[in-house]
Amino acid sequence: MHRDKLLITALPAWCKLNDVNFLDSRVKDLGGSKGFGLVTERALNSKGTFDIPTLLTVPRDLILCAEAVEEHGKADQHFRQLLDAAGGKSLRGDVLLFLLMQMTIGSPNRNQNVGLSTAWTAYANMLADVVPVPSMWSEEERILLLGTSLETAVNAKLAALLREFEALREQTAMVSWCKKCWWDNEALQFEDWILVDAWYRSRCLELPDIGECMVPVLDMVNHSSQPNAYFEHTSSNGVSLLMRPNMELEVGSEIAISYGTSKSEAEMLFSYGFIDEQSTNKSLALTLEPFPDDPLGKAKKAAFAGPSLLRIYVDQDEIKWECPFLFLMLLNEEDGLEFRMLQQTDGSRSPLKVFWQGSDKSDATETFESLISSHPLSDVFKLRAIALLQDRVRQQLERLYESEDEVDLVADTPFVGPDRRSSAMFLRKSEKSTLEKAFAAADKQKNGLLESEVVLRYLGSMDGEEEPGDQETNSSDELQEDFS
Repeated sequence: MHRDKLLITALPAWCKLNDVNFLDSRVKDLGGSKGFGLVTERALNSKGTFDIPTLLTVPRDLILCAEAVEEHGKADQHFRQLLDAAGGKSLRGDVLLFLLMQMTIGSPNRNQNVGLSTAWTAYANMLADVVPVPSMWSEEERILLLGTSLETAVNAKLAALLREFEALREQTAMVSWCKKCWWDNEALQFEDWILVDAWYRSRCLELPDIGECMVPVLDMVNHSSQPNAYFEHTSSNGVSLLMRPNMELEVGSEIAISYGTSKSEAEMLFSYGFIDEQSTNKSLALTLEPFPDDPLGKAKKAAFAGPSLLRIYVDQDEIKWECPFLFLMLLNEEDGLEFRMLQQTDGSRSPLKVFWQGSDKSDATETFESLISSHPLSDVFKLRAIALLQDRVRQQLERLYESEDEVDLVADTPFVGPDRRSSAMFLRKSEKSTLEKAFAAADKQKNGLLESEVVLRYLGSMDGEEEPGDQETNSSDELQEDFS
Protein backbone atom coordinates (compact mmCIF):
# COMPACT_ATOMS: atom_id res chain seq x y z
CA MET A 1 0.00 0.00 0.00
CA HIS A 2 1.39 3.36 -0.99
CA ARG A 3 1.71 5.55 2.10
CA ASP A 4 1.75 9.32 2.44
CA LYS A 5 4.95 9.23 4.50
CA LEU A 6 5.64 11.85 7.16
CA LEU A 7 9.24 12.81 7.82
CA ILE A 8 10.64 12.14 11.27
CA THR A 9 11.10 15.91 11.56
CA ALA A 10 7.34 16.02 12.16
CA LEU A 11 7.76 14.04 15.40
CA PRO A 12 8.35 16.99 17.80
CA ALA A 13 5.12 18.67 16.66
CA TRP A 14 3.25 15.35 16.90
CA CYS A 15 4.57 14.82 20.44
CA LYS A 16 3.55 18.33 21.53
CA LEU A 17 0.07 17.85 20.09
CA ASN A 18 -0.36 14.48 21.86
CA ASP A 19 1.21 15.32 25.27
CA VAL A 20 4.32 13.20 24.83
CA ASN A 21 6.97 14.94 26.92
CA PHE A 22 10.73 14.77 26.48
CA LEU A 23 12.65 15.72 29.60
CA ASP A 24 16.32 16.45 28.94
CA SER A 25 16.18 14.08 25.95
CA ARG A 26 15.39 14.10 22.25
CA VAL A 27 15.16 11.79 19.23
CA LYS A 28 18.25 11.74 17.02
CA ASP A 29 19.35 9.87 13.91
CA LEU A 30 22.25 7.76 15.23
CA GLY A 31 23.26 6.61 11.78
CA GLY A 32 24.23 3.15 10.55
CA SER A 33 22.19 0.16 11.68
CA LYS A 34 20.89 1.91 14.79
CA GLY A 35 18.69 4.39 12.98
CA PHE A 36 16.79 6.73 15.30
CA GLY A 37 17.27 6.65 19.05
CA LEU A 38 17.00 8.78 22.16
CA VAL A 39 19.89 10.91 23.46
CA THR A 40 20.37 13.25 26.41
CA GLU A 41 20.24 17.01 25.95
CA ARG A 42 22.27 17.78 29.07
CA ALA A 43 24.48 15.95 31.55
CA LEU A 44 22.44 13.77 33.94
CA ASN A 45 23.34 12.11 37.23
CA SER A 46 21.33 9.57 39.23
CA LYS A 47 23.99 8.77 41.81
CA GLY A 48 23.14 9.23 45.47
CA THR A 49 19.63 10.57 44.86
CA PHE A 50 16.09 9.28 45.25
CA ASP A 51 14.91 11.74 42.60
CA ILE A 52 15.63 9.58 39.56
CA PRO A 53 15.55 11.68 36.35
CA THR A 54 12.54 11.08 34.11
CA LEU A 55 13.48 11.15 30.43
CA LEU A 56 10.15 10.65 28.63
CA THR A 57 6.44 10.38 29.46
CA VAL A 58 3.72 8.97 27.20
CA PRO A 59 0.03 9.36 28.15
CA ARG A 60 -2.30 6.41 28.61
CA ASP A 61 -4.53 7.17 25.62
CA LEU A 62 -1.64 6.63 23.19
CA ILE A 63 -0.87 3.09 24.39
CA LEU A 64 -1.99 0.62 21.74
CA CYS A 65 -3.34 -2.37 23.66
CA ALA A 66 -6.38 -4.67 23.74
CA GLU A 67 -8.54 -2.04 25.45
CA ALA A 68 -7.53 0.67 22.98
CA VAL A 69 -8.36 -1.55 20.00
CA GLU A 70 -11.78 -2.39 21.45
CA GLU A 71 -12.56 1.25 22.24
CA HIS A 72 -11.59 2.35 18.74
CA GLY A 73 -13.89 -0.32 17.33
CA LYS A 74 -16.79 1.32 19.18
CA ALA A 75 -16.01 4.75 17.71
CA ASP A 76 -15.08 3.78 14.15
CA GLN A 77 -17.76 1.85 12.29
CA HIS A 78 -15.42 0.89 9.44
CA PHE A 79 -12.89 -0.57 11.84
CA ARG A 80 -15.72 -2.36 13.66
CA GLN A 81 -16.71 -4.00 10.38
CA LEU A 82 -13.10 -5.09 9.90
CA LEU A 83 -12.89 -6.56 13.41
CA ASP A 84 -16.20 -8.36 13.02
CA ALA A 85 -15.06 -9.88 9.73
CA ALA A 86 -11.46 -10.79 10.48
CA GLY A 87 -10.64 -9.98 14.13
CA GLY A 88 -11.10 -11.55 17.52
CA LYS A 89 -8.56 -14.36 17.12
CA SER A 90 -5.68 -12.78 19.04
CA LEU A 91 -4.47 -9.44 20.38
CA ARG A 92 -1.65 -9.46 17.85
CA GLY A 93 -4.07 -10.00 14.97
CA ASP A 94 -6.36 -7.18 16.13
CA VAL A 95 -3.44 -4.76 16.53
CA LEU A 96 -2.21 -5.63 13.03
CA LEU A 97 -5.70 -4.86 11.69
CA PHE A 98 -5.62 -1.54 13.56
CA LEU A 99 -2.25 -0.67 12.01
CA LEU A 100 -3.52 -1.58 8.54
CA MET A 101 -6.49 0.69 9.16
CA GLN A 102 -4.17 3.59 10.06
CA MET A 103 -2.14 2.98 6.90
CA THR A 104 -5.34 3.03 4.85
CA ILE A 105 -6.58 6.27 6.43
CA GLY A 106 -3.16 7.86 5.92
CA SER A 107 -2.76 6.78 2.30
CA PRO A 108 -2.63 9.46 -0.44
CA ASN A 109 -6.09 8.51 -1.77
CA ARG A 110 -8.07 11.06 0.23
CA ASN A 111 -11.32 10.20 -1.58
CA GLN A 112 -11.68 6.97 0.36
CA ASN A 113 -13.42 8.65 3.30
CA VAL A 114 -12.80 5.56 5.41
CA GLY A 115 -12.17 5.34 9.14
CA LEU A 116 -11.51 7.83 11.91
CA SER A 117 -8.06 9.39 12.05
CA THR A 118 -6.20 8.97 15.37
CA ALA A 119 -2.82 9.97 16.76
CA TRP A 120 -1.61 6.61 15.48
CA THR A 121 -2.56 7.51 11.90
CA ALA A 122 0.22 10.11 11.74
CA TYR A 123 2.62 8.09 13.90
CA ALA A 124 2.30 5.00 11.69
CA ASN A 125 3.19 7.18 8.71
CA MET A 126 6.45 8.10 10.44
CA LEU A 127 7.46 4.47 10.96
CA ALA A 128 10.02 2.90 8.64
CA ASP A 129 8.97 1.05 5.49
CA VAL A 130 11.67 -1.52 6.15
CA VAL A 131 12.33 -3.29 9.46
CA PRO A 132 15.55 -5.36 9.55
CA VAL A 133 13.86 -8.52 10.89
CA PRO A 134 14.54 -11.64 8.74
CA SER A 135 10.91 -11.90 7.59
CA MET A 136 11.66 -8.73 5.57
CA TRP A 137 15.01 -9.92 4.21
CA SER A 138 15.43 -10.60 0.51
CA GLU A 139 15.59 -14.17 -0.75
CA GLU A 140 19.37 -13.86 -1.14
CA GLU A 141 19.75 -12.56 2.42
CA ARG A 142 17.70 -15.44 3.82
CA ILE A 143 20.16 -17.87 2.20
CA LEU A 144 22.67 -16.70 4.83
CA LEU A 145 20.45 -18.34 7.48
CA LEU A 146 20.66 -21.83 5.96
CA GLY A 147 21.55 -24.36 8.64
CA THR A 148 20.89 -21.99 11.54
CA SER A 149 17.99 -22.33 13.94
CA LEU A 150 16.36 -19.38 12.14
CA GLU A 151 16.10 -21.15 8.79
CA THR A 152 13.03 -23.13 9.84
CA ALA A 153 11.64 -20.34 12.03
CA VAL A 154 11.70 -17.69 9.28
CA ASN A 155 10.24 -20.04 6.66
CA ALA A 156 7.46 -21.00 9.07
CA LYS A 157 6.81 -17.34 9.88
CA LEU A 158 6.49 -16.34 6.24
CA ALA A 159 4.19 -19.29 5.55
CA ALA A 160 2.01 -18.33 8.52
CA LEU A 161 1.88 -14.68 7.41
CA LEU A 162 0.81 -15.73 3.92
CA ARG A 163 -2.00 -17.88 5.36
CA GLU A 164 -3.13 -14.94 7.50
CA PHE A 165 -3.10 -12.56 4.55
CA GLU A 166 -5.07 -14.93 2.34
CA ALA A 167 -7.58 -15.44 5.15
CA LEU A 168 -7.87 -11.65 5.55
CA ARG A 169 -8.63 -11.29 1.85
CA GLU A 170 -11.27 -14.02 1.98
CA GLN A 171 -12.91 -12.74 5.17
CA THR A 172 -13.12 -9.11 4.03
CA ALA A 173 -13.89 -9.58 0.34
CA MET A 174 -17.55 -8.76 0.94
CA VAL A 175 -16.92 -5.80 3.29
CA SER A 176 -17.69 -2.92 0.93
CA TRP A 177 -14.95 -0.49 1.99
CA CYS A 178 -12.30 -3.25 2.12
CA LYS A 179 -13.30 -4.40 -1.36
CA LYS A 180 -13.08 -0.83 -2.68
CA CYS A 181 -9.90 0.32 -0.85
CA TRP A 182 -7.90 -2.91 -0.74
CA TRP A 183 -8.94 -5.60 -3.17
CA ASP A 184 -10.48 -4.08 -6.32
CA ASN A 185 -7.27 -2.25 -7.18
CA GLU A 186 -4.89 -4.59 -5.29
CA ALA A 187 -3.75 -1.64 -3.15
CA LEU A 188 -3.15 -3.92 -0.16
CA GLN A 189 -0.27 -6.35 -0.76
CA PHE A 190 1.23 -9.25 1.18
CA GLU A 191 4.26 -7.03 1.84
CA ASP A 192 2.02 -4.67 3.84
CA TRP A 193 0.98 -7.52 6.13
CA ILE A 194 4.63 -8.50 6.57
CA LEU A 195 5.42 -4.87 7.47
CA VAL A 196 2.73 -4.43 10.15
CA ASP A 197 3.77 -7.78 11.67
CA ALA A 198 7.39 -6.56 11.74
CA TRP A 199 6.32 -3.31 13.41
CA TYR A 200 4.43 -5.17 16.09
CA ARG A 201 7.09 -7.82 16.70
CA SER A 202 9.95 -5.34 16.95
CA ARG A 203 8.10 -2.68 18.97
CA CYS A 204 5.68 -4.43 21.34
CA LEU A 205 6.48 -4.61 25.04
CA GLU A 206 4.87 -5.91 28.22
CA LEU A 207 3.30 -3.60 30.81
CA PRO A 208 1.82 -4.63 34.17
CA ASP A 209 -2.01 -4.58 34.19
CA ILE A 210 -2.02 -3.96 30.43
CA GLY A 211 -0.08 -6.83 28.87
CA GLU A 212 1.41 -6.71 25.39
CA CYS A 213 1.15 -3.28 23.82
CA MET A 214 2.85 -0.70 21.62
CA VAL A 215 3.96 2.65 23.08
CA PRO A 216 4.79 5.37 20.54
CA VAL A 217 8.17 7.16 20.84
CA LEU A 218 9.24 4.80 23.65
CA ASP A 219 9.55 2.21 20.87
CA MET A 220 12.37 4.31 19.39
CA VAL A 221 14.65 3.66 22.39
CA ASN A 222 17.39 1.22 21.43
CA HIS A 223 18.64 -1.88 23.27
CA SER A 224 21.83 -2.35 25.26
CA SER A 225 23.11 -5.24 27.35
CA GLN A 226 24.22 -2.52 29.77
CA PRO A 227 21.13 -0.26 29.77
CA ASN A 228 21.10 3.14 31.43
CA ALA A 229 17.29 3.51 31.48
CA TYR A 230 14.11 1.55 32.12
CA PHE A 231 10.38 2.11 31.60
CA GLU A 232 7.50 1.70 34.01
CA HIS A 233 3.71 1.93 34.03
CA THR A 234 2.87 5.01 36.11
CA SER A 235 0.08 5.68 38.59
CA SER A 236 -1.56 7.93 35.99
CA ASN A 237 -1.72 4.89 33.68
CA GLY A 238 0.82 6.35 31.29
CA VAL A 239 4.37 5.16 30.69
CA SER A 240 7.56 6.84 31.86
CA LEU A 241 11.15 6.28 30.80
CA LEU A 242 13.51 6.76 33.74
CA MET A 243 17.25 6.82 34.19
CA ARG A 244 18.67 3.85 36.09
CA PRO A 245 20.15 4.52 39.54
CA ASN A 246 23.88 5.19 39.98
CA MET A 247 24.38 6.46 36.45
CA GLU A 248 26.17 9.46 34.96
CA LEU A 249 25.37 10.51 31.42
CA GLU A 250 27.12 13.19 29.40
CA VAL A 251 25.41 15.49 26.92
CA GLY A 252 24.51 13.55 23.78
CA SER A 253 24.73 10.11 25.45
CA GLU A 254 22.45 7.49 23.94
CA ILE A 255 19.62 6.39 26.22
CA ALA A 256 19.10 2.62 26.05
CA ILE A 257 16.91 -0.01 27.69
CA SER A 258 17.14 -3.81 27.79
CA TYR A 259 14.90 -5.77 25.42
CA GLY A 260 15.36 -8.82 27.66
CA THR A 261 18.30 -10.79 29.04
CA SER A 262 16.78 -14.23 28.41
CA LYS A 263 16.54 -13.93 24.62
CA SER A 264 19.01 -15.90 22.53
CA GLU A 265 20.93 -14.41 19.61
CA ALA A 266 18.51 -16.01 17.16
CA GLU A 267 15.50 -14.64 19.05
CA MET A 268 16.98 -11.13 19.07
CA LEU A 269 17.60 -11.27 15.33
CA PHE A 270 14.17 -12.76 14.63
CA SER A 271 12.24 -10.19 16.68
CA TYR A 272 14.38 -7.04 16.43
CA GLY A 273 16.65 -7.45 13.43
CA PHE A 274 20.01 -7.33 15.23
CA ILE A 275 22.24 -9.39 17.53
CA ASP A 276 23.68 -8.03 20.75
CA GLU A 277 27.26 -9.24 20.39
CA GLN A 278 27.96 -8.27 24.00
CA SER A 279 25.30 -10.66 25.32
CA THR A 280 26.49 -13.70 27.24
CA ASN A 281 23.32 -15.68 26.43
CA LYS A 282 24.50 -18.44 24.10
CA SER A 283 21.56 -20.69 23.35
CA LEU A 284 19.47 -21.98 20.49
CA ALA A 285 16.22 -23.83 19.89
CA LEU A 286 15.78 -26.67 17.39
CA THR A 287 12.55 -28.24 16.22
CA LEU A 288 12.07 -31.91 17.05
CA GLU A 289 9.72 -34.21 15.18
CA PRO A 290 8.68 -37.82 15.94
CA PHE A 291 10.30 -40.53 13.85
CA PRO A 292 8.44 -41.09 10.55
CA ASP A 293 8.24 -44.84 11.26
CA ASP A 294 7.02 -44.43 14.86
CA PRO A 295 3.44 -45.83 14.91
CA LEU A 296 2.71 -43.59 17.91
CA GLY A 297 4.40 -40.50 16.41
CA LYS A 298 1.27 -38.61 15.40
CA ALA A 299 -0.42 -39.41 18.70
CA LYS A 300 2.59 -38.16 20.67
CA LYS A 301 2.64 -34.88 18.74
CA ALA A 302 -1.13 -34.42 19.12
CA ALA A 303 -1.18 -35.20 22.84
CA PHE A 304 1.88 -33.15 23.87
CA ALA A 305 0.91 -29.91 25.62
CA GLY A 306 3.84 -27.65 24.70
CA PRO A 307 6.10 -26.92 21.71
CA SER A 308 8.31 -29.78 20.53
CA LEU A 309 11.53 -27.78 20.82
CA LEU A 310 15.01 -28.79 21.90
CA ARG A 311 16.67 -25.89 23.72
CA ILE A 312 20.45 -25.95 24.17
CA TYR A 313 22.26 -23.55 26.53
CA VAL A 314 25.88 -22.69 27.23
CA ASP A 315 26.20 -21.91 30.94
CA GLN A 316 29.78 -20.94 31.87
CA ASP A 317 31.18 -23.39 29.28
CA GLU A 318 28.82 -26.11 30.54
CA ILE A 319 26.24 -27.39 28.07
CA LYS A 320 22.69 -27.75 29.34
CA TRP A 321 19.55 -28.72 27.46
CA GLU A 322 15.84 -29.12 27.96
CA CYS A 323 13.22 -30.80 25.81
CA PRO A 324 10.15 -32.21 27.60
CA PHE A 325 8.82 -33.65 24.32
CA LEU A 326 11.92 -35.79 23.85
CA PHE A 327 11.08 -37.88 26.93
CA LEU A 328 7.65 -38.67 25.52
CA MET A 329 9.10 -39.24 22.06
CA LEU A 330 11.56 -41.93 23.22
CA LEU A 331 8.92 -44.17 24.86
CA ASN A 332 6.90 -46.92 23.22
CA GLU A 333 4.18 -49.43 24.06
CA GLU A 334 6.67 -52.00 25.35
CA ASP A 335 7.81 -49.44 27.93
CA GLY A 336 4.26 -48.86 29.18
CA LEU A 337 3.08 -45.91 27.03
CA GLU A 338 -0.52 -46.05 25.77
CA PHE A 339 -2.91 -43.76 23.91
CA ARG A 340 -6.66 -44.20 24.25
CA MET A 341 -9.87 -42.50 23.18
CA LEU A 342 -12.45 -43.46 25.76
CA GLN A 343 -16.07 -44.14 24.85
CA GLN A 344 -18.50 -41.68 26.46
CA THR A 345 -22.01 -42.57 27.66
CA ASP A 346 -23.54 -40.58 24.78
CA GLY A 347 -21.59 -42.58 22.22
CA SER A 348 -18.98 -39.92 21.49
CA ARG A 349 -15.27 -40.33 22.11
CA SER A 350 -13.16 -38.39 24.59
CA PRO A 351 -10.09 -36.35 23.58
CA LEU A 352 -6.90 -38.36 23.16
CA LYS A 353 -5.73 -39.74 26.50
CA VAL A 354 -2.12 -40.58 27.44
CA PHE A 355 -1.40 -43.42 29.87
CA TRP A 356 1.94 -44.29 31.44
CA GLN A 357 2.23 -47.53 33.39
CA GLY A 358 -1.57 -47.65 33.52
CA SER A 359 -2.00 -44.12 34.98
CA ASP A 360 -3.66 -41.26 33.07
CA LYS A 361 -1.01 -38.60 32.34
CA SER A 362 -2.96 -36.63 29.74
CA ASP A 363 -2.52 -33.41 31.71
CA ALA A 364 1.15 -34.07 32.50
CA THR A 365 2.74 -34.75 29.12
CA GLU A 366 5.51 -32.24 29.84
CA THR A 367 6.62 -34.14 32.95
CA PHE A 368 7.77 -37.46 31.47
CA GLU A 369 11.40 -36.75 32.41
CA SER A 370 10.43 -36.90 36.08
CA LEU A 371 7.88 -39.70 35.53
CA ILE A 372 10.49 -42.07 34.12
CA SER A 373 13.16 -41.13 36.68
CA SER A 374 11.79 -43.71 39.17
CA HIS A 375 11.44 -46.44 36.55
CA PRO A 376 13.83 -49.43 36.87
CA LEU A 377 15.04 -48.71 33.32
CA SER A 378 15.63 -45.01 34.00
CA ASP A 379 19.26 -45.14 32.78
CA VAL A 380 18.14 -46.88 29.59
CA PHE A 381 15.66 -44.08 28.92
CA LYS A 382 18.36 -41.49 29.62
CA LEU A 383 20.65 -43.20 27.12
CA ARG A 384 17.90 -43.11 24.51
CA ALA A 385 17.40 -39.41 25.22
CA ILE A 386 21.10 -38.62 24.81
CA ALA A 387 21.27 -40.63 21.58
CA LEU A 388 18.28 -38.70 20.20
CA LEU A 389 19.76 -35.39 21.33
CA GLN A 390 23.10 -36.13 19.72
CA ASP A 391 21.47 -37.25 16.49
CA ARG A 392 19.43 -34.02 16.25
CA VAL A 393 22.54 -31.92 16.94
CA ARG A 394 24.45 -33.89 14.27
CA GLN A 395 21.69 -33.19 11.72
CA GLN A 396 21.88 -29.46 12.43
CA LEU A 397 25.66 -29.36 12.23
CA GLU A 398 25.60 -31.22 8.92
CA ARG A 399 23.08 -28.70 7.57
CA LEU A 400 25.37 -25.83 8.64
CA TYR A 401 28.47 -27.41 7.08
CA GLU A 402 26.68 -28.36 3.83
CA SER A 403 25.24 -24.86 3.33
CA GLU A 404 28.56 -23.02 3.58
CA ASP A 405 29.30 -23.06 -0.16
CA GLU A 406 25.83 -21.72 -0.99
CA VAL A 407 26.20 -19.01 1.66
CA ASP A 408 29.62 -17.98 0.34
CA LEU A 409 28.17 -17.53 -3.17
CA VAL A 410 25.77 -14.77 -2.06
CA ALA A 411 27.42 -13.31 1.04
CA ASP A 412 29.48 -10.68 -0.78
CA THR A 413 27.01 -9.82 -3.53
CA PRO A 414 25.22 -6.45 -3.82
CA PHE A 415 21.94 -8.25 -3.01
CA VAL A 416 22.97 -8.65 0.63
CA GLY A 417 23.05 -5.70 3.02
CA PRO A 418 26.24 -5.39 5.12
CA ASP A 419 24.39 -5.33 8.46
CA ARG A 420 22.39 -8.41 7.56
CA ARG A 421 25.52 -10.21 6.35
CA SER A 422 27.26 -9.37 9.62
CA SER A 423 24.35 -10.57 11.77
CA ALA A 424 23.90 -13.81 9.82
CA MET A 425 27.60 -14.67 9.87
CA PHE A 426 27.82 -13.97 13.59
CA LEU A 427 24.82 -16.24 14.19
CA ARG A 428 26.29 -19.03 12.05
CA LYS A 429 29.60 -18.95 13.91
CA SER A 430 27.96 -18.79 17.33
CA GLU A 431 25.48 -21.61 16.70
CA LYS A 432 28.14 -23.82 15.14
CA SER A 433 30.27 -23.44 18.27
CA THR A 434 27.32 -24.21 20.57
CA LEU A 435 26.31 -27.28 18.55
CA GLU A 436 29.86 -28.65 18.48
CA LYS A 437 30.07 -28.27 22.26
CA ALA A 438 26.67 -29.91 22.67
CA PHE A 439 27.69 -32.87 20.51
CA ALA A 440 30.86 -33.41 22.55
CA ALA A 441 28.96 -33.07 25.84
CA ALA A 442 26.36 -35.62 24.67
CA ASP A 443 29.15 -38.02 23.76
CA LYS A 444 30.58 -37.71 27.26
CA GLN A 445 27.17 -38.29 28.88
CA LYS A 446 26.51 -41.27 26.64
CA ASN A 447 29.82 -42.90 27.52
CA GLY A 448 29.04 -42.44 31.21
CA LEU A 449 25.63 -44.09 30.86
CA LEU A 450 27.18 -47.04 29.04
CA GLU A 451 28.85 -47.97 32.32
CA SER A 452 25.49 -48.23 34.11
CA GLU A 453 24.69 -51.75 35.30
CA VAL A 454 21.06 -51.19 34.31
CA VAL A 455 22.08 -50.39 30.73
CA LEU A 456 24.48 -53.31 30.52
CA ARG A 457 21.84 -55.76 31.79
CA TYR A 458 19.28 -54.34 29.34
CA LEU A 459 21.65 -54.66 26.40
CA GLY A 460 22.55 -58.16 27.54
CA SER A 461 18.88 -59.13 27.59
CA MET A 462 18.56 -57.93 23.99
CA ASP A 463 21.20 -60.46 22.93
CA GLY A 464 21.12 -63.56 25.08
CA GLU A 465 24.30 -64.96 23.55
CA GLU A 466 26.43 -62.09 24.86
CA GLU A 467 27.47 -61.62 28.41
CA PRO A 468 26.55 -58.19 29.87
CA GLY A 469 30.21 -57.27 30.17
CA ASP A 470 30.75 -57.85 26.46
CA GLN A 471 28.37 -55.02 25.68
CA GLU A 472 30.97 -52.49 26.82
CA THR A 473 32.80 -53.06 23.52
CA ASN A 474 29.86 -51.85 21.43
CA SER A 475 30.65 -48.72 19.46
CA SER A 476 28.80 -45.46 20.04
CA ASP A 477 27.29 -45.71 16.56
CA GLU A 478 25.93 -49.19 17.20
CA LEU A 479 24.44 -48.15 20.51
CA GLN A 480 22.92 -45.02 19.04
CA GLU A 481 21.29 -47.21 16.37
CA ASP A 482 19.94 -49.49 19.10
CA PHE A 483 18.47 -46.57 21.00
CA SER A 484 16.97 -44.78 18.02
